[in-house]
Amino acid sequence: MAVVKLPLEFQKKYIFSRTGAMSPYLVKGSGIGEDAAVIKLDDSGYLITHTDPITDAVKFAGKLAVQVSSNDIAVKGARPAWSLVTFLLPTNFSENELDELTSEVDLTSRRLGIAIAGGHTEYTSMINRPIISITQIGIKRGGKPVDISSSKPGNVLIMINEAAIEGTAVLALDREQQLVKHGVSMATVEKSTMLIDKISIIDDALTAAELGADAMHDPTEGGVIGAMVEMALASGLEIEADPSMIRIRKETSEICSVLGLNPLALLSSGALLVSASSDKAEVIKDKFRKRASIIGKFKSGNVGLTLKSGPSVSRFIEPPADEISRL
Repeated sequence: MAVVKLPLEFQKKYIFSRTGAMSPYLVKGSGIGEDAAVIKLDDSGYLITHTDPITDAVKFAGKLAVQVSSNDIAVKGARPAWSLVTFLLPTNFSENELDELTSEVDLTSRRLGIAIAGGHTEYTSMINRPIISITQIGIKRGGKPVDISSSKPGNVLIMINEAAIEGTAVLALDREQQLVKHGVSMATVEKSTMLIDKISIIDDALTAAELGADAMHDPTEGGVIGAMVEMALASGLEIEADPSMIRIRKETSEICSVLGLNPLALLSSGALLVSASSDKAEVIKDKFRKRASIIGKFKSGNVGLTLKSGPSVSRFIEPPADEISRL
């Protein structure tokens, strides 16, 4: 497994600067932390679309692919409605494996109300395990989409749910024997594997949008730290956060301790970061009750992320490589 984003320098040089022809309908395209494109549909609203591959999981990769890709539509304040699914399969992929994989994608899409509109499937000798890439599509009506760059100085940063839910599930599913060998109980491993169904934040994101969120982000590669850095860079502000306020499941702490990983930089789909003015932040926090905590604030200053916990201070100006890449 390896989850490593391109260095920010390369993204700016080779990705964000090479975006094809100009379009008057493209409201938001490639950019730092921009995980979904926004396209104006005349007066009928906005089309929101996003593509995401799953390359870091083996078991239940279909479930993971649908949930992770749909989250990036939801953080724009839209409900994902259609998808295009690409399966790249190793040549030794069996019919039973194909049945299981496509069934996962089908059932998870049905649960989330997403129609599979098309896609592509092929065998290739260039890989040794399946790669799934899903393009999600939704439509935002009744106002502009939520924009990751819209945070203002003085905004509060709220985190809903715990860090590293996705990473915990992936590690428990794909490294069961290693974890048990190092003293993690089967009960903990089994409880962690069940988190694979806790990765969707569609309803949470839509609720936060309705309550007045200025910006939202779905932490994926690089974990909560990576997502906070991207929110800071996108807004041109500094985020000052207290890592002790970030909630982490007991199972996550145990697994990360055994493997020597930092849960704050581990795959974190299943969590939701919300930026809001102080008055609306209290409303959002009250709505989600114990699932939400205030972890930081936005301020003018050195653009990037500052983590402060007691006398310890850490600075990030670029998202870290995901902890899974160290394995």
